[in-house]
Amino acid sequence: MIPNMLVEVENCKRLYPVAWANAHTGNAQTEDFIRILASNLHAIDARFGLNGKRGNPNDISDDAINYIGEGPGHDPATGQPVTVFDVIRGAGGPNPQPSWDAINLPGPGAWVKPMPVVAPPAPSPALPPYPGDPVFDEIGVALFADYALAGQPPNPGMGRWFGRTTFDYLAGMPMADSIKKHRAEWRAALGLP
Repeated sequence: MIPNMLVEVENCKRLYPVAWANAHTGNAQTEDFIRILASNLHAIDARFGLNGKRGNPNDISDDAINYIGEGPGHDPATGQPVTVFDVIRGAGGPNPQPSWDAINLPGPGAWVKPMPVVAPPAPSPALPPYPGDPVFDEIGVALFADYALAGQPPNPGMGRWFGRTTFDYLAGMPMADSIKKHRAEWRAALGLP
């Protein structure tokens, strides 16, 4: 039995609103949403993939997902049964909605393996300003720049350096001096000159 993945369609719509807004518009980002969704679904169940319209793997549906292994349709390349699902009801219109509607046609639907997609989620809502933000941002910029330069991902050590720098600042040391002092230490720990 093919699982109902409407919740995943809704989650992707919520996490990737720009890709959702561009889906099935015909612009350069028209396939972004369906590629993100197909990649996520494929990670859950490898039988989910992109759909090649009317059996053509080079013509990807902007609003449909293909499930290989059961269904009324068939993949012309493999002869396997497929089911195609419409995942954007009213795609290209003024009010598209997430959907999970099986298209029960016996015709061809090319199953296309999705590539992993690394798409940034929607930005978090802006936080209200806090009096210490500009000062703390200075520390963050220096830390992230040096960790990136050293080829290291953010890790718990960053919190330690942030804390030490903030501690000295709160103890009365000017922020520029505190950053200079601790930056020399963390750069040495990272193997940077």
